Amino acid sequence: MIARIRAWALGVGQAAADWMEVRTGVVSMLEHFLYEPVPKRGMWLYTLGSATLFLIVLQFLTGILLLFYYVPTTDEAWNSIYYIMTEAYFGLLIRGIHFWSANVLIVVVGLHMLRTFFSGAYKAPRELNWVVGVVLILLVTVLAFTGYALRWDAEGFWAWEVGIKIGSYTPFVGSYVATFLLGGDTVGPATLSRVFAIHVWLLPALLAPLIGIHLYLLRKHGEFGSEFEYTKRLAELRERKQIEEYALYEEGDESPRE
Repeated sequence: MIARIRAWALGVGQAAADWMEVRTGVVSMLEHFLYEPVPKRGMWLYTLGSATLFLIVLQFLTGILLLFYYVPTTDEAWNSIYYIMTEAYFGLLIRGIHFWSANVLIVVVGLHMLRTFFSGAYKAPRELNWVVGVVLILLVTVLAFTGYALRWDAEGFWAWEVGIKIGSYTPFVGSYVATFLLGGDTVGPATLSRVFAIHVWLLPALLAPLIGIHLYLLRKHGEFGSEFEYTKRLAELRERKQIEEYALYEEGDESPRE
């Protein structure tokens, strides 16, 4: 009975996939988007990019759910979070996923960047994708920092206060940026409004298109680093050099002798 149900479900799913493929081509697009050959040695390290994307999407989804209850005011910010964790249905679970996945995201992004560096995947023609990745990791770091301040408890308050004061020592623009982010000379209600706008609107609006560009460049140039592509290139360069040296040697032997 179970086997028949499974076979029926697979048949229905296959028929639906074929119907969508004929009319939209979505199945082939997903296949091209999801499947990418990677080196056999260390292949699990090449899943860090997909893990990063999954965690960012998880942050977006859980953040949207938290917005239904979060109140971005200095009087109600912590109270709304407390309500989410104690009264809202699945609030503790959703906030826990949002909090811990943010911490894991920072670690995974760092590991993904290290893998890209040590595999040589930042070399030509992938330099632009490396630059986009660096911008993305900076945005993710700022996203985590602003989210930390949204709790508006003692830790979040003083973390934002100290962080902005440190940033104010940046030459030329530091003091102006600090005043803008604080909404004045010190942390207050205007600060929380700015943090909320940056965390919920500005940073996601920057992240989404940059992630799209990152994925497009990845699919255009591939994932391979030194183990696949550059080992082959070095071998070809050595072979070419040997041929040139041999040709010069032959020319030297054929030159007239006195």
